[in-house]
Amino acid sequence: MYNRKAFFIVFFFLLTAVSTRLHAQYTFIPSDTTFVIDNIHISGNKHTKNNIILREIELKKGDTVTLHPLLRKIQKSRQNLINRSLFNTVEITPKRHDYNKVDLYVTVTERWYIWPFPIFTYADRNFNVWWESKDFSRVNYGVNLNIFNFRGRMETLNIILQGGYDKMLRLDWKIPYINKEQKWGLELAAGMTYNHETDYILDKNVPVFYHEDKAYTKKWYAGSITATYRPRYYFTHRFTLGFDHYNYADTLFKLNPDFAYSHFIFSFLSLEYNFKYDFRDYAPYPLKGFYAEADVKQEGLGILSKDVSLFRLFLVFDQYIPISKRWYFAYSLAAQIIPNKYQPYFIENGLGYYPMAIRGYQLYVVRGDWTGQFRSNIKFAILPKKTYFLSFIKTEKFNRFLFGLYANLFFDGAYVASRTPHADGSFLNNNFLYGTGVGLDFVTFYDMVLRAEYVINRNHEQHFFISFVAPI
Repeated sequence: MYNRKAFFIVFFFLLTAVSTRLHAQYTFIPSDTTFVIDNIHISGNKHTKNNIILREIELKKGDTVTLHPLLRKIQKSRQNLINRSLFNTVEITPKRHDYNKVDLYVTVTERWYIWPFPIFTYADRNFNVWWESKDFSRVNYGVNLNIFNFRGRMETLNIILQGGYDKMLRLDWKIPYINKEQKWGLELAAGMTYNHETDYILDKNVPVFYHEDKAYTKKWYAGSITATYRPRYYFTHRFTLGFDHYNYADTLFKLNPDFAYSHFIFSFLSLEYNFKYDFRDYAPYPLKGFYAEADVKQEGLGILSKDVSLFRLFLVFDQYIPISKRWYFAYSLAAQIIPNKYQPYFIENGLGYYPMAIRGYQLYVVRGDWTGQFRSNIKFAILPKKTYFLSFIKTEKFNRFLFGLYANLFFDGAYVASRTPHADGSFLNNNFLYGTGVGLDFVTFYDMVLRAEYVINRNHEQHFFISFVAPI
């Protein structure tokens, strides 16, 4: 019996000594130890080209880096790849050899990239506006074909064929990289839309529509070419030259003389510059990091039409702050400035049109020269975002199921300044507007988010809204 005890005591001390030595060798590495990236091995990418993956990895073969920057760059590289929406899972494992040499093993699980989404939508500004009437004659149908990671080069090809209430034909092709250094990209877009009804004026901040059964009140043709420049991982610049052609029913001018310019058929060019700085942990539903965007657009260059001339400046800053293990806070500051003294109705913008919107006023439109908004929410992770493995599904493109459930309390505010009084009964301009309430956010795989929110606004109106993007 004593021999058995002695054996276990000796075995315990030997095991402890070996474990301590291994722990010291591989865990307690001095922070100033220098490592050299020897090789980067990629697996799991049956469709995606290697250079697309290597572009997102913040370490290159031959790089020299100390311990903490190595671990930080590995984590950021994984985040970069996840935010490209190409993979369900990404793992980057460093393996040390020859004392200071490190190989990186990148293992990805690719998504399903071809999605022919059926179109069954509403002809209103958003789902909540349509839900007020539940008018199924205002429904559009067709197919929206999305091919993500087209040709394995992270390209996106989108084709829309829509019938029903409104007719639409559209083609978008986004090519992220067209040069060897993978910094410059190209985006091409063209399309046409025919509408049976068009809003021509506001009545107490609610759009009023003119409808024709046998004719279209608006025909819109548009095209654009965009050059993109992404010199680093988190910065993106976009330069866009656009073309628009509008053909409106002349009745709209009889109903509202300020609807457009002196005629109802016109074409114009536009120039736009957009800058984004995206440092979020998970772009579809971020919990940590920040996002900044600036957009400058001039509609009308005095070439095709001298009537159209509208300048817009849009700014936004979002920040996401973890408070504790399950509590999170986020806020967003945004502003839109339109300095033009005269803005015809068809091109005027403000609160209620993307990207300016606050919870509680989804059913209204507030047009003006200057719009400022603040959005905030504090959330609790009922079920923290986690990937579950579904063994009964054989294909790896669908057997990893992401799910998270978050409860949130929110407060949004906005102010829309208008230099000219509105004769249409608009009562929300030049007033501080706010909405507050509670909601549930469902986060699931393939970047899908579903929000259900109960909100009360400044006018003491209570609503229940459904939305399909992250709140901030």
